Amino acid sequence: MSERHIIDLLPGTDGNVAELGGKGAGLAGMIRRELPVPPAFVVSTTAFRTAVGAPAGRVDDRLDGLDADDPAFAGHCARARAEVYEASAAATGVLDEIAAAYDRLDPAGGGVAVRSSSAAEDSGNASFAGEHDSYLWVGGRDAVVERVRACWAGLYTERAVRYRRRTGVRGDAMAVVVQRMVDARAAGVLMTLNPVSGDRSVIVVESVFGLGEPLVSAEVTPDRFVLDKVTGEIRRRETVEQSRRLTGSAGRGTRWEPVPEPGAPSLSDAELGRLRELGRELERGAGHPVDVEFAVEGDRIHLLQVRPETVWSRTGPAPQPAAPAAAGAVHLVLATLTAR
Repeated sequence: MSERHIIDLLPGTDGNVAELGGKGAGLAGMIRRELPVPPAFVVSTTAFRTAVGAPAGRVDDRLDGLDADDPAFAGHCARARAEVYEASAAATGVLDEIAAAYDRLDPAGGGVAVRSSSAAEDSGNASFAGEHDSYLWVGGRDAVVERVRACWAGLYTERAVRYRRRTGVRGDAMAVVVQRMVDARAAGVLMTLNPVSGDRSVIVVESVFGLGEPLVSAEVTPDRFVLDKVTGEIRRRETVEQSRRLTGSAGRGTRWEPVPEPGAPSLSDAELGRLRELGRELERGAGHPVDVEFAVEGDRIHLLQVRPETVWSRTGPAPQPAAPAAAGAVHLVLATLTAR
């Protein structure tokens, strides 16, 4: 493996999951195909090992010997997370490289997203959807460095440790994606099959005004569209009156504000048509159904993440856990993945 700490995501970047993590490798693949992805760099798993490899190894050994059913297990994970975070402060060389890369990516201070990208996530067997930390609208080199350190330590949240145990993942390492923020008018997720029935003749899109995080967390009921994958016909259109949206600005994080036109659909028919094209292209390139996160800024659609669809793409769906009614199909998928 290359000994690179910082990897700029450029058209020729190799999508090495072991080095870039799942999210980083997915972005690299889309950039190689000249798809619309906001500029980004990855703090590699090599940087993680250089910065905190020794304390992380000790933490792994200690947690491996503990009973996850012990009521004290959560406290052990919290101490492990604090230990890794504190140890990372001494990695001044790596942290300086991260700060310099941020200065190149965001010289005007417009704001970035800092997203965990572990080597094990978004694989065919383990999604880690919602298990690791992400931070939006981060501004300033000190804040970005702090959020990267938090993502490294986030490998040891109780939920992430438990998920690794359930899926049999051992020896994971954390890369971190730092990506220029999109000032999203609308955002959401598209799936190149119906996540409820497994029907591969359709593309399902769920979207909200503003940033897409409230959709995944079920804080806002999304609009839902079912598109014929071949003809583009909108087979089903379910729009809801969204009264608020999540927005943000650099250095100030996110905030809620009213939707300017409550009752209007979050996506136009033209935007749905473009999403269908992008979904088809990504599925063809991957050779299997995919889940894709996107954001709309002005008249441009940006692709933020792609992962394999892992529920129906194997032998069939696992028993579905209950999901909040407001979340719709997307939350059903995420709940299924994180329940494994």
